[in-house]
Order: sequence, then C-alpha cells, then structure tokens
Amino acid sequence: MTIASRIYSLAVLLLLAGCASPPPPTTTETSPAPAPQASATEVRAVWVSDTTRLNWDTATAALQRAGFNTMYVNIASGGAAFYPRSAVLPSVVSKDELERGIQLAHQRGIAVHAKFIAAFMFKVPPSFQQQLTAANCVSRGPDGRPVLQNGQTWLCPSQKINRGLITGAIRETLARYPVDGVQLDYIRFCEQPSCFCLHCRRQFEQAVSAQLKRWPADVMSGAFTSRFIEWKQQVINDWMRECHDEVRKARPGLPISAAVFGEIARAREEKAQDWKLWLDRGWLDYVCTMTYTAPLADFETRVRGQRETVPGQQLVVGIGSWKLRELADITAQVEIVRRHGAAGFAMFSYDDFAGRNVLPSVR
Repeated sequence: MTIASRIYSLAVLLLLAGCASPPPPTTTETSPAPAPQASATEVRAVWVSDTTRLNWDTATAALQRAGFNTMYVNIASGGAAFYPRSAVLPSVVSKDELERGIQLAHQRGIAVHAKFIAAFMFKVPPSFQQQLTAANCVSRGPDGRPVLQNGQTWLCPSQKINRGLITGAIRETLARYPVDGVQLDYIRFCEQPSCFCLHCRRQFEQAVSAQLKRWPADVMSGAFTSRFIEWKQQVINDWMRECHDEVRKARPGLPISAAVFGEIARAREEKAQDWKLWLDRGWLDYVCTMTYTAPLADFETRVRGQRETVPGQQLVVGIGSWKLRELADITAQVEIVRRHGAAGFAMFSYDDFAGRNVLPSVR
C-alpha cells in the first residue's frame, strides 16, 4: 500500500470514529449524607414547666423510651416553691413528689436539674404577690405601675431581699434533694421597659453620682440611657454570681446552667443578660439558648451564631418544639444541632408533648 493510500485509509477511520455515538457518561449515584449521630455525652433534655401536675412515673418511663437523658424541672419561682414546707417561699404543694420522682428518673438513666425561675413570680399565691407589691419589691414600668405578664408580677432584680428569695430556695433545694444540676431561668429584667421603681432610681443615681431631674425619661431616651443598660447588666451579673456562689458552697462541682436569649447582643441590651460574661467568669458551665423558631434556615443561622460565640461544650440549644407540628421538623432541628457540634439540645416542653400525647425519639 502506498503512503498516500495509507493516509487516506487513516483519514476514513478517524472520520468514522468521529461519527460514532459517544459512550454513555459514567454516572455515580450520590447517597444522601448520613444524619449526624448523637455523641455518648450528648444532652438530650426536656423542660418541665408545671411540676405540680407532673406524673413522674409516666414521664420518666416515656422519656427513657424516647432516648432523653435530662430533665430541667421547675422547682421554685420568684414567688412560689413547688415542694412542701419551704422556709423561704410560699409552698404551693402539700405532698412531696420530688424525692420519689428524682429516684425514678435516676433508675431510668435520667438526670434531673432543678430550675429556678428567678425574677418572674410564676404560680405565685395572690396574697404573696399583693404582699410584695405593697412592699415595693416588684418591677415597675415607666408609669410606676407593676409590670405584669399573664397577670403575674416580676421581682425587682436590684433589691437584695428579692435575690435572696432565689438563693435561699437554691440552698434549701440542694440540702433536701439529690438533683444533678441547677438551672437559672428568667434571670434578667423583663422585656417590657423596666425597672423604674424608687429603689432602682436610688441605686442608679448612686452608681453614676448624679441626681436625675427627669425620671425615667433620662434613662429611657436621654443622656443616661446607655449607662442605665450597663447598670442593669451589672445588677444581673451580681445576681448570677450570688447564685453561683450558693451552689458551689452547697454542692461543689454541681453543673450550673441558665436558659438565655440566644442572640447575645439583644440579650445584653434588652434583657441585661450577658451570658457570655457568665461563661467567661465561670459562673455557668453552659447555657441553654431559647432558639424558638420554626423555619429551618432561621434556626440554623441562629445556631451558627451561637457556636461562633461559645465553644460547643458550653452550648445546649433550646428547641421550641411546641412550634413544630411534625416530628420530622423536630428531627431536622436536632440534626442541625448535632451538625454544628453543640453539647446537646433541650425541648420546650414536656408539658406540650404530654398534651399532644406524642414524644419524639431522639436516640
């Protein structure tokens, strides 16, 4: 074959090869990423609001089956003890279910943390509320009237006698019951503009070495607004430190946590709740952020911001499960918490699950 004919034959072969159907593309099926798994030390918690009506046997058995390992249980508020024979606060129960309940929980592998509703007078007897109002111990708004939430008053956090109600209840509880931790809730000023009581005015004027001519206008939108916010933060910081010291004195090493508003800037400015400082000072072991939002994208954005603020071991993410109607939505938020490396999650609340007669598995 001549060189010319060889070149011609090669050209024909190349032409035919170019006209042939290309091989099918190689495809690889991508499996969905596995859901993040729970760590051995993960906190899987629920909040219990109404301890006075809690069936400990039913609750702990159901929580054990569902994989929960922690309960944050209301023990006392700023005006009521949910256990009998308190020497500090009015007791609103006569039968002591707490000791037996903690024993049942421990038998089923569930830790029980005593939760104290610090400033809010939750389930307070009307007579005690009237007594503290008459004694000017309650928070007051710009108009001088008591601040109310669902008909209940708030304690003024700047008054040591009020703070002593909670530290006294902590001391009493730790002496009586083998709880596994202490949690502070409502340790803040109310989100309604407050407190502008006479005691707060005197304490603030002493702190800034000035007598204010226009109260409360000077601290609401005047020259002393930022300093009033800082002063309120210091008041709550002092209260948190006092609670920490009480726990450490009674039970050294007992975990201390607080339920807090998750966006730290807003928590500081609007609630006087500087929980990042509390962690940095060692007054808390971890926080439970009330991340109560249903949209997944918003929930993840908030969790990411919280993880940027504190290490994962100091963060338990609060899930507003009452806002989530489908169990799949709850599972999705749990997976986000695990993916971002938090120490665990807490669902608000067991009362809501019991009311709906459903409890999600969180194993």
